Amino acid sequence: MEEPPESAPEAASCTSVEEGLETAAATVSIGGQRYSLTWEDDFGGALNGGQPKSFLNTSFWTKENLGVNYEQQAYTNRECPNHANDWNYCVESGKLTLRARQEPLDCVVWQQCTATSQCGARGTCSGGYCLSDQNQNGVWDHDECAPFNGTANAPANGMKYTSGRISSDEKVEFRYGYIEFRARMPFAELPAGAQAPNGMWPAIWLLGANGAITNGGRDDSAGWPMNGEIDIMEYSQIKENPALFPQNEAMGFNTLWRELPEAGELAASPGGWHPNACSDWPNGGDAKCDGDVGGARAKWGGRTIDYRQWHTWGFLWDETGFKIYIDNLPQNGGAPVATFTTGDNATEFRQPMYLILNNAVGGELGCLGWSNRACTSSAQCANGAACVSGKCQETPSTCINIDWANHGDKAKLEVDYVRWFHRDSGYAKPASAACQDGDGNGTPDNIIRNCGFNEDYTYHRSDLFFEGGSGLTDIINEGGTRGYVQWVRIDNGGTQGWNVQVRQEGFPLQAGTQYKWKVDLKASAARTVPISIVQAQTPWTVLTTFNCNVGTGWTTCTAPNFTPTTTGNYKFEIDLGNNGSAQYNGTQVYIDNMYIGTAANACQPDCTGKSCGGDGCGGTCGTCRTGTTCGTWGQCVATGGDTPPPVGGTPKRLEAESATMNGCWAEAGGDSGGKVVGFEGGDTLCWSNVNMTGLTSVTAHVGAPYPNGQAQLKFNNTTLCTLTLGTASGGWSTPNLVNISAPVSASGTGTLCLTGVTHPNGWIYSVDYLDLK
Repeated sequence: MEEPPESAPEAASCTSVEEGLETAAATVSIGGQRYSLTWEDDFGGALNGGQPKSFLNTSFWTKENLGVNYEQQAYTNRECPNHANDWNYCVESGKLTLRARQEPLDCVVWQQCTATSQCGARGTCSGGYCLSDQNQNGVWDHDECAPFNGTANAPANGMKYTSGRISSDEKVEFRYGYIEFRARMPFAELPAGAQAPNGMWPAIWLLGANGAITNGGRDDSAGWPMNGEIDIMEYSQIKENPALFPQNEAMGFNTLWRELPEAGELAASPGGWHPNACSDWPNGGDAKCDGDVGGARAKWGGRTIDYRQWHTWGFLWDETGFKIYIDNLPQNGGAPVATFTTGDNATEFRQPMYLILNNAVGGELGCLGWSNRACTSSAQCANGAACVSGKCQETPSTCINIDWANHGDKAKLEVDYVRWFHRDSGYAKPASAACQDGDGNGTPDNIIRNCGFNEDYTYHRSDLFFEGGSGLTDIINEGGTRGYVQWVRIDNGGTQGWNVQVRQEGFPLQAGTQYKWKVDLKASAARTVPISIVQAQTPWTVLTTFNCNVGTGWTTCTAPNFTPTTTGNYKFEIDLGNNGSAQYNGTQVYIDNMYIGTAANACQPDCTGKSCGGDGCGGTCGTCRTGTTCGTWGQCVATGGDTPPPVGGTPKRLEAESATMNGCWAEAGGDSGGKVVGFEGGDTLCWSNVNMTGLTSVTAHVGAPYPNGQAQLKFNNTTLCTLTLGTASGGWSTPNLVNISAPVSASGTGTLCLTGVTHPNGWIYSVDYLDLK
């Protein structure tokens, strides 16, 4: 719901705003080691501090909408400051609330079109896309839905519920550390003695940062479960029902990573894996956690807690494994409720990860996870589902029995704060493989990253490609001087060498430069292996090829030097398929020390396992976001908080495109990043968690072809000043952008909004950024 337009602008003024703040300890001591606060979101300050409604901090969080786990909700983009009656997200009174609602929603814009006839029943062509109204509510609901980024399962249409899901992917991603959060489960406010309903499934969890959105040069191509998943807190409210689950183990913890299929199992897809979940919760544990499969180990049968109370979780993670705490925290000498040890093959848990907070309805653990439970009558099944042949016939939605009319306002996950600390002494990581420095002069010269596979990032294996073949690949620890190597199992070698192919691809080569290349190979049976350098795009020109005779011991395949005639991206291919017969089916090949570099050993930047710091060639592996600095171990660390700059110092810049926008939109054309246009009376740009203490002025960088555009600057809904463009700048974009300034005075941390004042021409001005000083 938009704020009403304001007809009369106020003069520039200063209004002091005080807000109670919850102060987190900047350091904690765990096991005699000091940990410093790297990042936190306390959602406005102290719990129940009376803070006004606020937007999510978009520097930390992105809303997501996926179709996963047979969940019954659609995730929306609706926040309480501008959706008073139907919000699914609210930062208010020092906490975040993710609220579920019973309402139908369609979220799929499912194909491009030029005519409605292309869109099938209950579809229409609008804006070049088919819009669906499968729930027949007469509304194209996609405008209400959180965005789908295309990296996982798309959301489904016809959902009967809505809720909220936020991710810190690409914004807050760290490797190792101590994560702490305080939360309260759905229906905590039910009257004493009331039975909790079935069907809610909230979670706070982690996913590997190598399996999401591409960020510059970082490879995000790993699929689930190879990116790893750690469910620090999962809660299945159906297990509060004593008739169905008298043991009441509703609170659980889980980890998922890839493992080799065991005897009699087939991979789900070429190069695919079976997820391994080593805990007793929720369904008695994975039978593969029997001690003979490499990977993490733990047993935890779930936890009985009082879901009506606030609880605090601690997650302590380092290069050896992780520990889980509930309420009895490690800095207070508490004992973990579970300890996991990361084995050689669970490398998913030695890489940066990001946070997800969501409140699901139904689905695998909300309902369907309990299907096919043993029963003798339907009374033992959720909502009286049928008992057939001794098994409950529950579905992803049949267990949901929430009284939405009387208690729907309680279907919410509440989070007081989330904090991430890192050990001051840093974290160990494997040394760079010798093949990164081919001539041994101390400077990396290998174009291939993690050439020896001893780095502990799962996406730094080579890609295994199948076309007419099948098999699996992994990074395994061979021991001895080799250590980690890439292992390939050839289940079906097809009929051509390229039917099973290992490749490192996408690296640049320069025309006229001479290159050298080699790789170490070993096979379970002697064979000839073709290796090639090929263009990474059509027409896939082969630059050079070499046949290497490989035995059961390690062979260094050194190919002749070559010189490309065309600059472009290329790939290093190793063909492992059959050549006209099935002679290689069931065999294995091992790969190590892949190398390609210039004949002159030119320096090649190496950022394997690092998100910041030096790249070995005088450049950088990346910069850290504001408020963090690069630690000696190659990851961003910092003192906590969003502190203002000193008075008279460098301004704090708030980019318009990073704000939460209501009624307007972002596009290219600013002097600093993008700009926001379509900004009219009543529209808002809001930035969350802005610390205003000590700031004395604001400067807006704006533009318009006509004068007298006005917008009010508000902090926690209190007007600070009006920013007026008195003279036309000449246009909306670069180079016709100018600065307008006003004094401000406020203190504390909260939501800063720019609210448009009605202008006779409609659009007020484009907004590039705000500078606070």
